[in-house]
Amino acid sequence: MNEIFNQRRKAWYSQNIKYLRYVFNDHFVLFLMILFGAIVVQYVNFLQNHQLNTFGKVILIIFATGLSQVFGHLATFVEPADKVFLLVKELEVRKYLLSCLVRSLFFPALISGIIVLIVTPLLEFPVYLLILWFVLLVLVKAGWLGQKLRKMQMNNNLDWSSLIALEQSRKTATLRFFALFTNVKGLKSRSHRRKYLDFLLPKTKRTYEYLFTRGFLRSGDYLGLTLRLLTLALLTMIFVSNGIVAIILVSVFNYLLIFQLISLREFFDYQLLTRIYPLKKTAKNGGLRAVLFRVMLFVTLIELIVGLIFLRPTWFVAVILLVDFILTKFYVRMRLKNKK
Repeated sequence: MNEIFNQRRKAWYSQNIKYLRYVFNDHFVLFLMILFGAIVVQYVNFLQNHQLNTFGKVILIIFATGLSQVFGHLATFVEPADKVFLLVKELEVRKYLLSCLVRSLFFPALISGIIVLIVTPLLEFPVYLLILWFVLLVLVKAGWLGQKLRKMQMNNNLDWSSLIALEQSRKTATLRFFALFTNVKGLKSRSHRRKYLDFLLPKTKRTYEYLFTRGFLRSGDYLGLTLRLLTLALLTMIFVSNGIVAIILVSVFNYLLIFQLISLREFFDYQLLTRIYPLKKTAKNGGLRAVLFRVMLFVTLIELIVGLIFLRPTWFVAVILLVDFILTKFYVRMRLKNKK
């Protein structure tokens, strides 16, 4: 039993390591280094000037505690076929699930430790209180995961359907993160018509421009991703007081957006008829560039309006315009250069 799940665990970790190579590519690592440096500088300046009273410390503790509980899910590596083939081994599966609970605490414990270390200079608590707080964070997470596991073992029977659904949801969430940076195999997506967006479909004879626009509007992945990253960029400009940090974060979000939208090029590859269209070889890349230009134009205009209101100094919006221009004009061409 343990051997089966160990093989699945190794295969999953191996797959994640493969995708991590695409996540931490040269461009993104450069962005992260700049972002990390900016955050460290701002945090040091904040520590030198902050005046956190008792109420502020309580709010900080509540926020840090809640944040620590967001990370980490119960990883069981159960697959749909197990409810048939492992049904007779249910007792052994239960023992295995207990070990899963312990393993699933490693990552949230690490995150909790990092959070405690970050807020330590602000709280100025004794070491023993910080250690006690860290232990309590891990115990709360263990209780939450344990409660989930108990719900799936009611009446001395495993709820296989819930167990499988929970694991599929965990894996899908991880793969969707990797999908921000590269194409991910096995990630299912659904498309449906949104009639209220039909007016955005171009009246054009350029086949791929129409197809890619329709795919963008009707795919929950691409449209949802655009709205989420745009929202994060707007919230950054509104709530991050330091203009330099805000610009860096907005640039990162826009880079992630254009990086992921480039995969729209393969959206209709499953349609064999597209391969026999009487079109030039450059039509596909040209259609995608036209769609990405319109999407980034919309994003840039919204960011420009919000930036003029909230960014200080306001001329920082020119940096956003420059970054978006470079991404749309040069980065997209570079990425599509070798694709035919």
